[in-house]
Amino acid sequence: MMAGPFTVRVPASTSNVGSGFDTVSAALTLHLKIKVTPTEDGRITWIEGWDLPPEENIVDLALRRTLDFLDFKPAGLALAMENPIPLSRGLGSSGAAILAGIKIAETVSGHQLTQDQVFSLAYPLEGHPDNLAASFLGGWTISRVERGVMQAERLPANLTCRFVVGVPEHQVSTRDARGILPGQYSREDAVFNLQRCALLVYALCSGRKQLLREAMRDRLHQCYRAELVPGIPALLQGAGIRGELQEHLLGIAISGSGSAVMAYCDDCCDAIGSWIVDTFRNFGVSSRYLVLDLDSTGATVLLP
Repeated sequence: MMAGPFTVRVPASTSNVGSGFDTVSAALTLHLKIKVTPTEDGRITWIEGWDLPPEENIVDLALRRTLDFLDFKPAGLALAMENPIPLSRGLGSSGAAILAGIKIAETVSGHQLTQDQVFSLAYPLEGHPDNLAASFLGGWTISRVERGVMQAERLPANLTCRFVVGVPEHQVSTRDARGILPGQYSREDAVFNLQRCALLVYALCSGRKQLLREAMRDRLHQCYRAELVPGIPALLQGAGIRGELQEHLLGIAISGSGSAVMAYCDDCCDAIGSWIVDTFRNFGVSSRYLVLDLDSTGATVLLP
């Protein structure tokens, strides 16, 4: 068991990127951090950052399940969490929390888990793969699931952009955002998304940012989820954005299942963030914006 304190750091993520429903994602420079101090009192104690009972603490749940998987019982742990990732906004807060619990167990036990083992523990708790992939691997990722088994790859992306995320006051649960989707799609809509998702991967890998706007067009989820928060349909249509900003807005999409909206930009980030906030305000929704970059490290353990 590790004798001294350490910190687990896991990035937020954005997923779908328009057409890449449940597969394309990116890690962001907004990090959940948990300082872990080994103790000798035989307990796992949350001293800061989480006052919910263990059954409602997904970090704690992932930690204990991983310790059971590793057949390891620590002498004791004191945990202090700092989490700036907005909850229920489509920024991967639950995925980051799950991975943090797994990394804590891995570190205190001294057992290095394989990527497949990490995903086999994390995916049943999360229920979808894309946020987990980005937060674990860092960078741009693609993920897939077959018969309940998750796998993911890091994309060799060459796209240069920044991420301007508009965070409205409204929360949207993943359950609601999935429940609003239809049970079936037309062949036309399925083919439409397949074509654009392939183009999206090409745009990311080639760095051809001029393709991003077309590559992000979607018919599977955004047209339904946009109705959950006033102002999102207008943002997705680029309503009211000044002409000089349009060339720097490479694309815009709902982040994950929402309610956050993610703009992909190569300049004028603050001006585009202000446009997002103003648009939400026009529909009676308070919001704020953050300017973030791509996190290239993924889930990481930091020593003092």
